[in-house]
Amino acid sequence: MDLDTYYKLIGELEKHRGYGVHTGVEEVAAKLDQPYDATRAIRSQYLQRKSIKNHYKVKDRAGFHYNTWKNGKSISEIALDVDFPPILLANFLMLKMRYSKKRTKEIIKDTNLIKGNKRLKDELDEVIGRDELYTPRSHSKQSAEGNRREDLIAEWLDKKKLEYFTEDDLRAGTVEGKTPDFLLLKPMSWHGDEYNWIESKASFGDEYIHRKNHRGQVSKYVELYGQGILVYWYGYLDALKSKGYTIIDRKEMGLK
Repeated sequence: MDLDTYYKLIGELEKHRGYGVHTGVEEVAAKLDQPYDATRAIRSQYLQRKSIKNHYKVKDRAGFHYNTWKNGKSISEIALDVDFPPILLANFLMLKMRYSKKRTKEIIKDTNLIKGNKRLKDELDEVIGRDELYTPRSHSKQSAEGNRREDLIAEWLDKKKLEYFTEDDLRAGTVEGKTPDFLLLKPMSWHGDEYNWIESKASFGDEYIHRKNHRGQVSKYVELYGQGILVYWYGYLDALKSKGYTIIDRKEMGLK
Protein backbone atom coordinates (compact mmCIF):
# COMPACT_ATOMS: atom_id res chain seq x y z
CA MET A 1 0.00 0.00 0.00
CA ASP A 2 1.37 3.45 -0.85
CA LEU A 3 1.60 6.17 1.79
CA ASP A 4 -0.98 8.39 0.11
CA THR A 5 -3.62 5.64 0.28
CA TYR A 6 -2.65 4.85 3.88
CA TYR A 7 -3.13 8.42 5.06
CA LYS A 8 -6.40 8.70 3.16
CA LEU A 9 -7.56 5.56 5.03
CA ILE A 10 -6.61 7.09 8.36
CA GLY A 11 -8.41 10.31 7.46
CA GLU A 12 -11.58 8.46 6.54
CA LEU A 13 -11.43 6.20 9.60
CA GLU A 14 -11.10 9.26 11.86
CA LYS A 15 -14.59 10.28 10.75
CA HIS A 16 -15.99 7.18 12.49
CA ARG A 17 -15.76 7.87 16.21
CA GLY A 18 -15.55 5.29 18.95
CA TYR A 19 -13.25 2.39 19.70
CA GLY A 20 -14.87 -0.49 17.85
CA VAL A 21 -12.23 -1.93 15.52
CA HIS A 22 -14.93 -2.73 12.93
CA THR A 23 -16.65 0.67 13.13
CA GLY A 24 -16.73 2.31 9.70
CA VAL A 25 -14.34 -0.25 8.22
CA GLU A 26 -16.69 -1.61 5.57
CA GLU A 27 -17.61 1.86 4.32
CA VAL A 28 -14.00 3.12 4.25
CA ALA A 29 -12.63 -0.03 2.61
CA ALA A 30 -15.27 0.19 -0.13
CA LYS A 31 -14.78 3.93 -0.64
CA LEU A 32 -11.01 3.59 -1.14
CA ASP A 33 -11.17 0.15 -2.76
CA GLN A 34 -8.98 -1.50 -0.11
CA PRO A 35 -9.22 -4.96 1.49
CA TYR A 36 -11.51 -5.14 4.51
CA ASP A 37 -9.03 -7.02 6.71
CA ALA A 38 -6.19 -4.58 5.99
CA THR A 39 -8.47 -1.61 6.72
CA ARG A 40 -9.60 -3.21 9.99
CA ALA A 41 -6.01 -3.89 11.05
CA ILE A 42 -5.04 -0.29 10.27
CA ARG A 43 -7.96 1.01 12.35
CA SER A 44 -7.10 -1.27 15.27
CA GLN A 45 -3.45 -0.18 15.32
CA TYR A 46 -4.41 3.48 14.95
CA LEU A 47 -6.84 3.25 17.88
CA GLN A 48 -4.25 1.61 20.12
CA ARG A 49 -1.68 4.31 19.43
CA LYS A 50 -4.28 7.04 19.98
CA SER A 51 -5.24 5.55 23.35
CA ILE A 52 -1.57 5.50 24.40
CA LYS A 53 -1.21 9.14 23.38
CA ASN A 54 -4.30 10.19 25.37
CA HIS A 55 -3.67 7.93 28.39
CA TYR A 56 -2.21 10.43 30.84
CA LYS A 57 -4.41 13.28 29.70
CA VAL A 58 -7.52 11.26 30.57
CA LYS A 59 -6.00 9.79 33.74
CA ASP A 60 -5.13 13.26 35.06
CA ARG A 61 -8.80 14.24 34.77
CA ALA A 62 -10.17 11.01 36.21
CA GLY A 63 -11.66 12.85 39.20
CA PHE A 64 -13.59 15.19 36.89
CA HIS A 65 -14.79 12.28 34.77
CA TYR A 66 -15.87 10.40 37.91
CA ASN A 67 -18.01 13.37 38.98
CA THR A 68 -19.50 13.47 35.49
CA TRP A 69 -20.37 9.79 35.84
CA LYS A 70 -21.93 10.34 39.29
CA ASN A 71 -24.08 13.08 37.74
CA GLY A 72 -25.62 10.53 35.38
CA LYS A 73 -23.50 10.33 32.25
CA SER A 74 -22.59 6.76 31.29
CA ILE A 75 -19.08 5.35 30.88
CA SER A 76 -19.75 4.94 27.15
CA GLU A 77 -20.89 8.53 26.76
CA ILE A 78 -17.92 9.95 28.64
CA ALA A 79 -15.51 7.76 26.67
CA LEU A 80 -16.97 9.05 23.41
CA ASP A 81 -16.70 12.65 24.63
CA VAL A 82 -13.01 12.29 25.53
CA ASP A 83 -12.19 9.94 22.62
CA PHE A 84 -10.80 7.18 24.82
CA PRO A 85 -11.46 3.42 25.14
CA PRO A 86 -14.42 2.93 27.53
CA ILE A 87 -12.89 -0.06 29.32
CA LEU A 88 -9.71 1.90 30.10
CA LEU A 89 -11.79 4.85 31.27
CA ALA A 90 -13.75 2.45 33.51
CA ASN A 91 -10.47 1.40 35.14
CA PHE A 92 -9.72 5.02 36.07
CA LEU A 93 -13.23 5.59 37.41
CA MET A 94 -13.16 2.44 39.53
CA LEU A 95 -9.94 3.58 41.18
CA LYS A 96 -11.80 6.75 42.15
CA MET A 97 -14.51 4.49 43.62
CA ARG A 98 -11.85 3.04 45.94
CA TYR A 99 -11.44 -0.26 44.12
CA SER A 100 -7.83 -1.45 44.17
CA LYS A 101 -6.00 -2.14 40.91
CA LYS A 102 -6.11 -5.85 41.70
CA ARG A 103 -9.83 -5.82 42.44
CA THR A 104 -10.53 -3.77 39.32
CA LYS A 105 -8.79 -6.38 37.16
CA GLU A 106 -10.77 -9.15 38.86
CA ILE A 107 -14.05 -7.33 38.24
CA ILE A 108 -13.23 -6.72 34.57
CA LYS A 109 -12.85 -10.50 34.26
CA ASP A 110 -16.08 -11.17 36.19
CA THR A 111 -18.53 -8.32 36.78
CA ASN A 112 -20.62 -10.56 39.07
CA LEU A 113 -18.07 -9.66 41.74
CA ILE A 114 -19.68 -6.21 41.95
CA LYS A 115 -22.05 -6.02 44.90
CA GLY A 116 -24.57 -3.25 45.49
CA ASN A 117 -23.86 -1.19 42.39
CA LYS A 118 -26.14 -2.39 39.60
CA ARG A 119 -25.50 0.68 37.48
CA LEU A 120 -21.75 0.07 37.40
CA LYS A 121 -22.22 -3.63 36.63
CA ASP A 122 -24.66 -2.93 33.79
CA GLU A 123 -22.40 -0.31 32.23
CA LEU A 124 -19.33 -2.52 32.53
CA ASP A 125 -21.19 -5.45 30.97
CA GLU A 126 -22.13 -3.18 28.07
CA VAL A 127 -18.63 -1.85 27.34
CA ILE A 128 -16.93 -5.21 27.94
CA GLY A 129 -19.39 -6.89 25.60
CA ARG A 130 -18.32 -4.75 22.65
CA ASP A 131 -14.67 -4.07 23.51
CA GLU A 132 -12.33 -5.50 20.87
CA LEU A 133 -9.00 -4.25 22.19
CA TYR A 134 -8.57 -4.16 25.95
CA THR A 135 -10.51 -6.91 27.76
CA PRO A 136 -9.11 -10.34 28.72
CA ARG A 137 -11.47 -11.85 26.14
CA SER A 138 -10.20 -9.61 23.35
CA HIS A 139 -6.58 -10.33 24.33
CA SER A 140 -7.29 -14.07 24.16
CA LYS A 141 -8.92 -13.62 20.77
CA GLN A 142 -5.92 -11.68 19.45
CA SER A 143 -3.53 -14.34 20.76
CA ALA A 144 -5.59 -17.12 19.17
CA GLU A 145 -5.61 -15.20 15.88
CA GLY A 146 -1.81 -14.94 15.94
CA ASN A 147 -1.48 -18.65 16.68
CA ARG A 148 -3.82 -19.55 13.83
CA ARG A 149 -1.73 -17.51 11.41
CA GLU A 150 1.40 -19.34 12.53
CA ASP A 151 -0.36 -22.67 12.07
CA LEU A 152 -1.08 -21.75 8.44
CA ILE A 153 2.59 -20.93 7.83
CA ALA A 154 3.55 -24.26 9.44
CA GLU A 155 1.21 -26.02 7.00
CA TRP A 156 2.78 -24.05 4.13
CA LEU A 157 6.26 -25.22 5.19
CA ASP A 158 5.06 -28.79 5.71
CA LYS A 159 3.67 -28.94 2.17
CA LYS A 160 7.10 -27.95 0.93
CA LYS A 161 8.60 -30.70 3.11
CA LEU A 162 10.79 -28.20 4.90
CA GLU A 163 11.97 -28.97 8.43
CA TYR A 164 12.00 -26.26 11.06
CA PHE A 165 12.12 -25.38 14.71
CA THR A 166 9.25 -23.29 16.05
CA GLU A 167 9.71 -20.47 18.54
CA ASP A 168 8.45 -22.81 21.30
CA ASP A 169 10.96 -25.49 20.27
CA LEU A 170 13.79 -23.00 20.47
CA ARG A 171 12.70 -21.61 23.83
CA ALA A 172 12.42 -25.12 25.25
CA GLY A 173 15.99 -25.88 24.17
CA THR A 174 19.24 -24.10 24.79
CA VAL A 175 19.13 -21.45 22.07
CA GLU A 176 20.04 -18.04 23.47
CA GLY A 177 18.88 -14.67 22.24
CA LYS A 178 15.96 -13.75 20.00
CA THR A 179 13.99 -16.59 18.44
CA PRO A 180 11.89 -16.29 15.24
CA ASP A 181 8.57 -18.08 14.79
CA PHE A 182 10.21 -20.57 12.40
CA LEU A 183 13.91 -21.37 12.11
CA LEU A 184 14.61 -23.61 9.13
CA LEU A 185 17.00 -26.53 9.56
CA LYS A 186 18.22 -25.93 6.00
CA PRO A 187 17.91 -22.75 3.93
CA MET A 188 14.74 -22.50 1.87
CA SER A 189 15.00 -21.46 -1.77
CA TRP A 190 12.09 -19.19 -2.72
CA HIS A 191 11.78 -16.84 -5.69
CA GLY A 192 15.49 -17.05 -6.38
CA ASP A 193 16.74 -16.32 -2.87
CA GLU A 194 17.57 -18.43 0.16
CA TYR A 195 16.00 -17.87 3.58
CA ASN A 196 16.76 -19.25 7.02
CA TRP A 197 13.80 -18.09 9.08
CA ILE A 198 10.22 -16.76 8.96
CA GLU A 199 8.60 -14.32 11.38
CA SER A 200 4.82 -13.83 11.27
CA LYS A 201 3.03 -10.68 12.43
CA ALA A 202 -0.78 -10.65 12.59
CA SER A 203 -0.81 -6.94 11.78
CA PHE A 204 -0.51 -4.37 9.01
CA GLY A 205 3.05 -3.23 8.45
CA ASP A 206 2.88 0.54 8.95
CA GLU A 207 5.95 2.65 9.72
CA TYR A 208 5.51 2.60 13.50
CA ILE A 209 4.92 -1.16 13.72
CA HIS A 210 7.78 -1.94 11.36
CA ARG A 211 10.28 0.29 13.16
CA LYS A 212 9.38 -1.43 16.42
CA ASN A 213 9.65 -4.92 14.91
CA HIS A 214 12.93 -4.15 13.14
CA ARG A 215 14.69 -2.75 16.19
CA GLY A 216 13.25 -5.14 18.74
CA GLN A 217 13.38 -8.44 16.89
CA VAL A 218 14.02 -8.76 13.19
CA SER A 219 17.45 -7.11 12.97
CA LYS A 220 18.59 -9.55 15.70
CA TYR A 221 17.35 -12.50 13.65
CA VAL A 222 19.47 -11.33 10.73
CA GLU A 223 22.54 -11.12 12.97
CA LEU A 224 21.95 -14.58 14.44
CA TYR A 225 20.53 -16.56 11.54
CA GLY A 226 21.09 -14.69 8.29
CA GLN A 227 18.50 -13.78 5.69
CA GLY A 228 14.83 -14.39 6.46
CA ILE A 229 11.23 -13.44 5.71
CA LEU A 230 8.98 -11.08 7.67
CA VAL A 231 5.29 -11.70 7.01
CA TYR A 232 2.79 -8.90 7.70
CA TRP A 233 -0.47 -10.79 7.55
CA TYR A 234 -2.65 -7.86 6.50
CA GLY A 235 -0.28 -6.12 4.12
CA TYR A 236 2.33 -3.41 4.49
CA LEU A 237 3.43 -0.02 3.25
CA ASP A 238 5.47 -0.03 0.06
CA ALA A 239 7.92 2.44 1.62
CA LEU A 240 9.10 0.09 4.39
CA LYS A 241 12.82 -0.59 4.40
CA SER A 242 14.55 -3.85 5.25
CA LYS A 243 18.12 -5.06 5.47
CA GLY A 244 18.91 -8.77 5.38
CA TYR A 245 15.29 -9.87 5.14
CA THR A 246 12.35 -9.71 2.77
CA ILE A 247 8.94 -8.23 3.66
CA ILE A 248 5.84 -9.97 2.28
CA ASP A 249 2.19 -10.49 3.16
CA ARG A 250 0.27 -13.75 3.38
CA LYS A 251 -1.14 -13.48 -0.14
CA GLU A 252 2.38 -13.62 -1.56
CA MET A 253 2.61 -17.05 0.09
CA GLY A 254 -0.73 -18.09 -1.37
CA LEU A 255 -2.42 -18.03 2.05
CA LYS A 256 -5.94 -16.76 2.70
